[in-house]
Amino acid sequence: MTIKKITAETINEFAEKIEYAKLNFIPMLPFVKMSFHDFDRYKHYSDKGIYLIDYIDNDYCLYHLYHLSEGDDTLRATLILPSSWEKRFDIIEKSIPNLKEWFLKEDKSNFFIIQSLEYGEIEYYPTLSHYLIPTIIQNGFNPKYRMYMKRDKHLPLVINEALPNGLQVINYTTELLTEVTNFYYHNKANENYRYFTNCTYNEFLEMFQDEFTINNSKFITNDTGTIIAGIVISKDSDKVWIDNFTVTPEYDKNGLADYLLNVTLLDLTKMYPEETIYIYLNRDCNHSVLACEKNDFVPFEHWTDMILERKKLCMNN
Repeated sequence: MTIKKITAETINEFAEKIEYAKLNFIPMLPFVKMSFHDFDRYKHYSDKGIYLIDYIDNDYCLYHLYHLSEGDDTLRATLILPSSWEKRFDIIEKSIPNLKEWFLKEDKSNFFIIQSLEYGEIEYYPTLSHYLIPTIIQNGFNPKYRMYMKRDKHLPLVINEALPNGLQVINYTTELLTEVTNFYYHNKANENYRYFTNCTYNEFLEMFQDEFTINNSKFITNDTGTIIAGIVISKDSDKVWIDNFTVTPEYDKNGLADYLLNVTLLDLTKMYPEETIYIYLNRDCNHSVLACEKNDFVPFEHWTDMILERKKLCMNN
């Protein structure tokens, strides 16, 4: 294996190559660079990150990877940096298979995500992978297409018609926690229809200890009391977020997404009239996207999560 792990004792080698990249080709990237971007953070060792270098003939590729927290089942890439702009395609084509091999042998996570920004402003340089998507997919990563949308707080809301007979909207209560986790995590029908949340399972549970989430999350149940649609509300960085906007596929043509979103917005705008409301969702969940558009949400950022899943890879092999 050509990949070498950088340690606290060898971080200077990594830092020197970061400085070389900054001076020679990082400014050429088509990202919006903001004042709080700090590419120098990769030059200093941190136990929370994984620093790798892959030597490719006379070139190399740098990687920085991390887990959100201890026990997190997802490894994430924040940096993929080939040593030459002109030879970047050739370097990456040779290096990504090595990175995949390293992940399968050296890391115990089930998921590995490489994120590629398509449009929008970002908080940091996550990867240089916007031109790498085909190579990454060819190495077994499954693309998921994501989108951020937001709704202007000044826009009026139109109240939707009533739900079909037998269905009802309910507010979250602590007694619903098991039913909610079953809906999002154990219902096979929803597996590809919920946002791949940027948190561990335990962190998902912790959301429902937050008063803001408890008071504002809503669900639709059928005539047997089973949850068939849901919206989880959270507050992050003083912004109101709609999270995990999900409708069970067999119900997604009944206008439930539009109804649930509309009811949620009516309550949120009454309680928080000065808040711009944000949402992130899968672009292939048409019912959710159309419901957002109908309720005056507009997109402002698009990206692709390329996901390697160890279990599926082993099953296919």
